[in-house]
Amino acid sequence: MDEAVLTGLREVAGPELYRRNAFRVTGLAVDVDRPTARRRQQRLAAALKVGADVDGLGSSVSPEQLRGAFDVLLGDPRRRLVHEVFGTWGAPNGCDCPTTTHAEHDRAVQAHAEVLDMAPGDVLALAMDGRVDDRWAAAAAAWTKTLRSATFWRHLHHRVERLDDRQLDASVVESLRAELPGVLVAPLLQLAATADYPAPLRKSLADWPVPERDRDRLVEEAAAAQYEKLETIMGELHRLLESGDIEGTVARLHAEALPALARLEGLAPVDRHRRTSTARNRIAVALNNCAVAKQGKVGRYEGDVQTWLAEAESLATDPETLRRIDENREGFLGEERAIQEFRARVYLLQRTHGRYAALQFLRNILSQSDDEAMTTVVRGMLAELNAGEFSYRPARRPAEERQGRRRKILRVVAVCALLLVIYVLYQVFNNPDNGQRVDVHGQRVADNPPAVACVADADDWRDGDSAVGLVDCSQEHWAEVVAYVPLAVEAEEYPGVEALSQLATYLCAKKLAQFSLPAHTYDPEVIYPEQTDWEAQDPEANYATCAARRSNDTRWDGQVAAASSTDAQLAALMPLTSRDGRLANPPLGSCIELAQPSGQWDVKMPIVTCDRPHWAQILGYPPVTGPWPNEAAVEVSAKAACSSVANSSQIPDGYMVTAAWPPWWDEPIPPNYVACLGHRVDYQPFSGGIWQ
Repeated sequence: MDEAVLTGLREVAGPELYRRNAFRVTGLAVDVDRPTARRRQQRLAAALKVGADVDGLGSSVSPEQLRGAFDVLLGDPRRRLVHEVFGTWGAPNGCDCPTTTHAEHDRAVQAHAEVLDMAPGDVLALAMDGRVDDRWAAAAAAWTKTLRSATFWRHLHHRVERLDDRQLDASVVESLRAELPGVLVAPLLQLAATADYPAPLRKSLADWPVPERDRDRLVEEAAAAQYEKLETIMGELHRLLESGDIEGTVARLHAEALPALARLEGLAPVDRHRRTSTARNRIAVALNNCAVAKQGKVGRYEGDVQTWLAEAESLATDPETLRRIDENREGFLGEERAIQEFRARVYLLQRTHGRYAALQFLRNILSQSDDEAMTTVVRGMLAELNAGEFSYRPARRPAEERQGRRRKILRVVAVCALLLVIYVLYQVFNNPDNGQRVDVHGQRVADNPPAVACVADADDWRDGDSAVGLVDCSQEHWAEVVAYVPLAVEAEEYPGVEALSQLATYLCAKKLAQFSLPAHTYDPEVIYPEQTDWEAQDPEANYATCAARRSNDTRWDGQVAAASSTDAQLAALMPLTSRDGRLANPPLGSCIELAQPSGQWDVKMPIVTCDRPHWAQILGYPPVTGPWPNEAAVEVSAKAACSSVANSSQIPDGYMVTAAWPPWWDEPIPPNYVACLGHRVDYQPFSGGIWQ
């Protein structure tokens, strides 16, 4: 590889590829001879010295740029040949080239220069709106045609002969052949590397004649500064966490590391670039470590600990990191469930035998326990009972000394097992009626049994009567009532079954996420007010009863939901096109947090309120009529239905509407609706609704 050619290419590669071209700067033709170039240099130098204007010379050209340009033309002929490639050739002049060869080359130069002559900020702004794509595509197509032209390369060999210098031979042209594609896309990648949303520009790389094997390398070279910046940030955050500032570490992760990662993934996607995957995983490890440190400090798996661990899981790319996150979660849940189960039993004892019996029971346990963690828990319960404030929601216990995770879990579970044995003795005297029917959707929330209450049978829940059979959660049951959620609907009249069902299902799915119930195992079940109930009371008092059931409707024993949930604003995991119909879909106007693989609209996806960053807003569920002979026919119906929604919604510039139809369209009972999603044309995230 000719080093002088490489040096010349490195000098010109970038957004100023054409503005700094020696022939453009001097106003000379690409086939100018040395004597003519030298005379032009002397005349320009004299004119500039006295401040005179020179025809054919731009007013923005500085004396330093002129000196540099003439150094190229009168110096090493290999550097000059590089500039000839990016200059305007004009009509053939003694080179025996077809006229079309020069014309096609000049069209490529003109198309590319038209984009690059714009201010970088304007190029990036147009790229965000999608209006620059045609210009990039035109330049890419023109250069692709030129580089694939045998007469183009023959012309360069002709120029080597005409320049007639011993430093020039056929190897120089071969060096240009190998390196030109990378030089042509360097401006594109350098601009993308400076953009807040680089994906639109980076995607244009596929239009250019760059070999597949070289694309990822060129992208990573352009992203080098971003990789280094993110590595510096993570090094600083590692030291900050070691100093004990957990909240400060997470705050900087969200303020600096995650935005830097988002830009990096837009330029160098994680699925194609191992270095990006490593950077993403490093952030996941940091969040996991922050969650472990916070749990060790507060002693509870809730709030920030749950949120950070969920974030770490969503970011992790290494199987070992995912395994450690899962192990930590199971450890935290094991501790939490052991304590919650014990607390629930004490609460039941208080209700059936009175506060004194519960106090005496806890004092006996306290006198026998030598476990520091359980002693702390029992003392907290005693304090609440003495104050008359004991409930399912446990008080925060003081931060405990960090110990081995496995040893700690086994100790707590062993102590709880002992406590449960003692509790059985109380059950002998209690003998409660486990099959009693209780209304779980009374006139007021206060009329209902406290969460968590376990429902015996599915048929009992779904018979239209909100009085259901409750059993002790240690027995087999079909669902667990986990919360009573308010329905804040701004409507003077009853909003309708569909709107209330969707809102209640969404809020319940969100509650399940806050209880850390895995979406692949549990589904929400809701009871919401009918029209007569709605009109009989103040709408502000309306609420839904929220329960969790197994997705396969199987029964289980043992309580799975904690008696209290985190208040973290987690996404509700719901299918966009539920097989249960529109009643179980996300509410109209809610938003999908992340872009989804096309056609997988019946899998659970993260649904959020639109004030959080999201990919798309649900604009409507218009009706369609089947059956259809094939999926192409479904697509036609879906797009027509969503086109009407788009027209009525007044979609702003820069946004588009995508039709999403259920993948089970060919089943015996086909769907009777599709979903319409509004999102940006470049598929980038945004905040706020397209319409309210």
